[in-house]
Amino acid sequence: MCTLYAQLLIAVSFAIASYQDVKDRAVSDLVWVPALVGVVYAVYALYSGVGGPGLEFLLVKVALVGGIALAFTLLGGIGQADAIALAFVAADPYPLSPLAPLFAAAVVALVHIVYEYGVGNARGGITIPMEQFLREQRWIPKAIVSDGVRTEVSNDVNVAREEVEAAKKPGALVEVRYGVPTVAYLGVGYIAYLVFLVISNYPTFVSLP
Repeated sequence: MCTLYAQLLIAVSFAIASYQDVKDRAVSDLVWVPALVGVVYAVYALYSGVGGPGLEFLLVKVALVGGIALAFTLLGGIGQADAIALAFVAADPYPLSPLAPLFAAAVVALVHIVYEYGVGNARGGITIPMEQFLREQRWIPKAIVSDGVRTEVSNDVNVAREEVEAAKKPGALVEVRYGVPTVAYLGVGYIAYLVFLVISNYPTFVSLP
């Protein structure tokens, strides 16, 4: 179970990234350094035989999930941090990954989205003042409405907010939809999955050097 050390490093990155995503809807690139170290260690352990077989499976998982995540990012469907988080979930060396942590993340997402729908944030598009949009990071813009003129912004979630900020006008309105904290979903799901692994294999884990 030497791969536990790699998983703990990945979990550290996810814990910090989840906090940043909930708070600011933005994740620093430096957050992923512990996870990267963990993945490098996992690859080394599998290559040297310390972590058991499965190096080829790990590389295929990362290439497949990472490639899909990159494609969605380039198409503007998800943020860059979301793609990185998905790749690190796939880089977990345990055979149940990424299905188990993604399932846990889906449960977390469902609970949160139902809550946000209940309070009115996730019920389709809404229009908010420009000042509120600039103050709150949770919104994804669709269009700017100024002096009765509606101007659509890019569908690419990675640049849409920057377009609104560059064209900000006092008194303008912004058509928005609620931006879910995807990295936080993945992070909480991954940590829950890791906790389950530790509890279910507790005798083995406590005997680790």
